Formats: sequence, C-alpha cells, structure tokens
Amino acid sequence: MKPFIYVLLLVSFIACKNKDADSLVGKWMTSGQNPEAWGFVLDKEGIATALPVKGVQYKTWEQVGSNLVLHGTKSEEPYTNSFKILSLKDNTLVVEDEDGRELTFTKTSAMNASDQDEEACYAYTMNQDTVFLHLTATRPRVTGDLTYQLHEKDANRGSIQGKMKGDTLLAEYTFNSEGRSSVREVVFIKKGDTLVEGFGPVHDKEGKVVFQNHKDITFTNGLSLKKVNCVK
Repeated sequence: MKPFIYVLLLVSFIACKNKDADSLVGKWMTSGQNPEAWGFVLDKEGIATALPVKGVQYKTWEQVGSNLVLHGTKSEEPYTNSFKILSLKDNTLVVEDEDGRELTFTKTSAMNASDQDEEACYAYTMNQDTVFLHLTATRPRVTGDLTYQLHEKDANRGSIQGKMKGDTLLAEYTFNSEGRSSVREVVFIKKGDTLVEGFGPVHDKEGKVVFQNHKDITFTNGLSLKKVNCVK
C-alpha cells in the first residue's frame, strides 16, 4: 500500500511541476506603466528573450525546483540569472532575485509567447549595396523575405525559414539568382535593433550550401542590418 501512495504522490508532484512550467510561458514585464519596465519572454520550447535588450541577451530558460533560471550572455560573456519563485498565480509572478529583492512581474498577454506573431524589417545600405530583410516570427519559428542587391553582382531574392535560438536567427534561404533556384544556410545575431550576418566555412550538403561548423561562424565583419519601419 505504501509504495502505491508514494507513486501517487510522485505523479502528483510531477504534474504540478509541469503545470507551473506551462504557466511560466509568456511575456512578463515588471510594470506596463513604468518607463524603466523590463522583463522577458519565455517560450514553451525553452527559449528566452530579454526585454528590453540592454547588454543582456537571454537564450534559454528552465525551471529547476522552485527556481526560474535564465541562461544567456551579458556584455557578450556567459550569464545566468536565477530567480526563486515565491508565487505564481493567474498572470502574476512574484520572485526573489539573487540579491534578495522581491520582484513582481505581470504577464502582458494571456497568449503563449509562441502564439504571438511579430513583424520586423531590417535594412543595410552602403554605397550601391542594399540588403533588405522582412521577418514574421511566431516564436521560435521565423519566416520572411530576404533580398541582396550588391553592386556589380546579380541580385538575390528569396524567402527564409528558420528558428530564433535566443538572440540568434538560424534559417534556410531559398533564392533565385541567374535564373536558377538555390538554397543556403544563413545566420544573424541580434544586437539591440541590429541584425549582424554571420560568415564561416561552408560546404555543399544534399544540394544546399551549409556551414561546416556553427562554432566557426564569425560576426566580426558581417553586414549590419538596422531595424526600419515595414512599409505596408
């Protein structure tokens, strides 16, 4: 009889923990009326985003016991931020940070972060070179249109499909150039209101041009696309 009760309690504990994790999914802000408000978006696939971005880039999140743990970078260095969950009820999250301060976050929408469509446009213009990227994100999935018009080169126009992993966009770019269709892997890193394109060694894989190793991708000399208004 005792083993049965133990198993029942264990199942109940796991169910409650999963329910809490589901309740954490969404967009959380300290105060919607405060100009200094800050927060984060927690995706049900474990992806996190900092709001607004001020040197901190969250990439993933997890619930460890009664703690909400956010992983990412701060000033481009590895960074982990842990909050002790004091209360999670309806659309209010009360936590204690690592300095012992009590913080209250409010879920700004009842929708899951992954159910919210976000539209954004980015452009690069220098001399006679132009790059334009139009994104529609349903976290963590991303689709959009990407056009390269580089001086003395054939224009590339096509679409992208991929995912946001923290502050990094990884996608396949299907485009037309010189009358034929091609596919290559593209990667951009988000830095504030800028997307910087990454470059690295590539090879052909099943008819697609992909990076040999994502660890070798560099953003040092990549094109910087600034956020612009999307023209309707």
